[in-house]
Amino acid sequence: MKQRLLLSVGLMAVGCALAGASLATEYRMDMREHDPNASDSNKQPLSLTLNEALEKALQNNNSLRRARAEVMAREGKLKHASRWFPTNPSVSVSQGDREFNDGTVEPDSAIRLSQEIWIGGQRGLGKKAARAQVSAAEKRLAFLESSVRARARQAWLRMLVERKAVDTAQRALKLTDQLHGFAQKQLEAGAGSKLMLNTARIGKGRARAQLARARRNYDNARLALSEVLAANPERDIELEGKLDIGQVTLPEMDPLLSDALKRRQDLAAAAREVVAARKELALSKRELIPNLRVFAFQKEEGDRADISGLGVEMPIPVWHWRGGENEQARARLKLARIAEDEMRLRVRKQVLSAMTDYEAARTRLNAYGQSVLASAEENMELTREAFRAGGVGAPALTTAQDNLMNTRRDYLAALREAVRAATALERATGGLVALRTGGQTNNAGEQKQ
Repeated sequence: MKQRLLLSVGLMAVGCALAGASLATEYRMDMREHDPNASDSNKQPLSLTLNEALEKALQNNNSLRRARAEVMAREGKLKHASRWFPTNPSVSVSQGDREFNDGTVEPDSAIRLSQEIWIGGQRGLGKKAARAQVSAAEKRLAFLESSVRARARQAWLRMLVERKAVDTAQRALKLTDQLHGFAQKQLEAGAGSKLMLNTARIGKGRARAQLARARRNYDNARLALSEVLAANPERDIELEGKLDIGQVTLPEMDPLLSDALKRRQDLAAAAREVVAARKELALSKRELIPNLRVFAFQKEEGDRADISGLGVEMPIPVWHWRGGENEQARARLKLARIAEDEMRLRVRKQVLSAMTDYEAARTRLNAYGQSVLASAEENMELTREAFRAGGVGAPALTTAQDNLMNTRRDYLAALREAVRAATALERATGGLVALRTGGQTNNAGEQKQ
C-alpha cells in the first residue's frame, strides 16, 4: 500500500511539473506576439488607392483588433463551457497510526480519487449560452468591419476633398496675386489708384488665408485617415485617384428599411445576446440541482484489513437556493431585450435620417457643382482682364473676389457634406448602399471601387 501511495504522489508531482512547463511555454508564446504597427518607424510616403485604404483599415484598425480579441475571448468561454466535467478530479492521501486498547500501534493509510460530474443538462445549457455569446461577438465584429470600411472611405474621400481645396486655394491665390501685381505696377506708373491697389491687396490676403486653412484641413484629414488605418501619423499619405463622387441611387423607403434591419449585424448581435441571456437564466435555474461527486477509495488498516469501494456524494441545497442568482439572470434577460428593442428603433432612425441628409447634400452639391466654381474663377479672370483694360473699377473687382471666395467655400462645404452624408448612409444600412468614386453607383453593398 505504501508503494501505491508513493507512486500516486509521484504521478501528481510529475503532472504538476508538466502543467507548469506547458503554462510557461504558452506564456513565452504570448510574449512573442506583438503589434506589427507598434515598431513602424517607416516615414516613407504611403501611396493608397481607395481599395488599398479599405483593405489596410480592415487589417490594422485597432477597434477591429479589439473586436477580434473579444471573439477569441468568447470562444475561450465556449471551450471552457464544453468541458466534460465541471472540475478536475481530486486526489487525497492520508497516513496515520491506529493505536489499539492493548497498546499496539499499526499504520493506517488511505487514498481517495473523486470526480464531480454534470447532471440535469447543465453542460448543454452552458454550451448553448456560450455559443450564442460567440455568435453575438462575431456579428458585432461584422458590423464593425462595415463601419470601419465606411469610416475609411469617408477619410479617404475627405482627404481628396481637402486636396482639392488646396488646389482651388492655390488657383485663387494665383489669380489675386496677378491682379495685385498689375495694380501695383499701374500705381507706380501713375495710371492706377491707391484704392485699386488696396482692393487687390485685400483679395490677395484673403486668398493666402484660405490657402493656409486649406493646408491645415488637409493635414487634419491625413491624420484622420492615418488613425483609421492605424498607420504612423508622421508618415505622409499620397492618394491615387481623383475626386469624382458618384451618386447613390436610393431604393424605396420600405424595402430599404427592411433590408437594412436584416443586414445590420449589430442588431443581429443584440438578438443573439437575448438568446444567450435566456440560456443563462435556464442554466441558473438548473444549477439548483447540485452536481454529483463520485469517488473511489482504498484504505489499509495495518495488517488486519484492506478496504476499497465506490461512493457518491451530493451537496444538500438547504441554505443556498440561488434566488439572487436567478433574479440577476432575469434582469440580464430583460436588459438584453430592451437593448434589442432600442437597437431596432435606432437603426430605423439612422436610416431615415441618413436618407434625408444624403438627398439634401446631393441637391446642394448639384447646385454648387464644379462648373459653378469654374465659372467663378473665369469671372475673376475676366474681371482682371477688364481691370487691366481700364473697363472696370474697384467695386467690380471686389465683387469678383467675393464671388470667387464664397463660391469656393460653398462648393467645398457641399462636397464635404455629400461625403459625410453618403458614408453615414453606408453605416446606417450596414453597407447595403455605398458611395463609389468614378461617377458610378453601388446599391448592393458590394465594395467595387
